[in-house]
Parts: sequence; structure tokens; C-alpha cells
Amino acid sequence: MKKSVKLLTLFIVISMLPIAAYSDGRVRFNYRVAGSTSNPELGAKTVSSYTQLDGSSATGQDKLDSSSFSSFSLHYVSDYGLGFLGGGEILLGMYQFDTSYKTNITCTSVWITSGTAVCADGIALATRTASGTSRSLDLGYVYPIGDMSVGGGIALPVLGSSGETAVEWTALGNALSLRAVNGLGTTETLSPEGKSFSSYVLIFGYSIDVYEALLNYRSVSTSTSAPLTTTSGVGALLGGESELKSDSTFTSISIGVGYRF
Repeated sequence: MKKSVKLLTLFIVISMLPIAAYSDGRVRFNYRVAGSTSNPELGAKTVSSYTQLDGSSATGQDKLDSSSFSSFSLHYVSDYGLGFLGGGEILLGMYQFDTSYKTNITCTSVWITSGTAVCADGIALATRTASGTSRSLDLGYVYPIGDMSVGGGIALPVLGSSGETAVEWTALGNALSLRAVNGLGTTETLSPEGKSFSSYVLIFGYSIDVYEALLNYRSVSTSTSAPLTTTSGVGALLGGESELKSDSTFTSISIGVGYRF
């Protein structure tokens, strides 16, 4: 995402936080320092458009090359003057994550068409790159216990998201995927669409005068799909599949700082 868009998002969120409207509250910022992510590679695939020497379908694979992930959250916590919270406070803010990865697509067997071998194990066909940004509204509950505080919440994907996926074919891959014969270039652009999203966060804080030391644990699960052209490219190699599906799960351990006023 462009830097100007990030700054605009932060400005909008800060403007929405009713800091001035209530007497007591705290602002918190957290940044991911550790965690885990699921492997985005598609793994081994059967390529029904080509055969092996024994007449069975040819095979290929999509294997992870590199990946990156970062996330942060900006929260405002206050009791908003609501007595029924029982001494607790409402947490409201924004959570954002950015992810990107690259995979390599290769043959894993001899590919034969019309009696001629056209590919062999280990030969590169393409690289697949993907990147995405998601912004969610965090809504939760925080309960102070002396100098400490504990809480939790959920993330609602209502603040927008964006993503892009592209397959950069080699000359051989472009020919075998029938893109060349259809007059198409070596870059196949896919448009991922979000299908599902779920996230929860656990929050721990410790007050030091007017400041807070923070530790968060977050889990996020997402599902996306990208429509495919069945007559060329990835769709053609996968036997006319019209959709490329991708599920991911990741966890984040974040540390941060808060300011009480």
C-alpha cells in the first residue's frame, strides 16, 4: 500500500476516536514482533492437459519461495461514562495487516503431448506473486485489575482491503498454458476476492505511571478466491478450473505502548 494511503487511514481512524468527548481513557499502539503464518503455496498439482510416459496425467507444483507479513493496531480505550460496564472499558480501534509472498511453479514429471516430451522434472514454468492489505475495526472489552488490565475482542473487516496476484510465465510456461497461442503476454493478472474473515485478540497491559506496556495475541483466518480463465493460463493447466482458492491462518504476538490521560 502507498504511504499516503496508510497516513490517510490513520488520520481517519484517529479522527473517529472520541478522545475529547470523554474524561478518562487511553490510547494504545501495538506492532507485531512474532507469530506464525500458514504456507500459501498450492503444492503438488495434477495437470490433466498433458500426460506422462505411462499415460497418467502430468504433474507440477507451486512451491513457496519467500514471504513477508507485518501488522499493527491503534486503539482507544474508555468506559465512555457507562456504569453498567462494571468497572471495565470498551476498546475501539483499527487493526491492519500487510502480507506478500512469491511461489515458483515447475514441472515435476515429464509432460507429453502428441507423442512429444515438452517438459521435464524441475523445469520452471512461472512465478506467482501476491500481496494484500486488510484493515479491520477492533471491538473489545478491557478490565483493569490494579496496575494490570486484561481483555479481548474481535476484528470486523469493515474498513476496507485490497490485494493483487500475478503469474509471470516463462516462455515455455506461456506456450504450455496456451497463453501464447491465444496471443496473450507472459503476465497473467488475477483478481482475488475475499470470501471469509474471522479474528480474535487477547490483550494484556501493565501500567507504569501514565504509560502502559502491552502484549497482544491475535489469530486471523481468511479465505479468498480468484476467477480463472479456463481456456488459458492457470485455469487451462488445472483442467479447466474456474477458480483459484486460497485459505490462510496466521497468529501475531504484538508488543506496544499505551498512554493514559
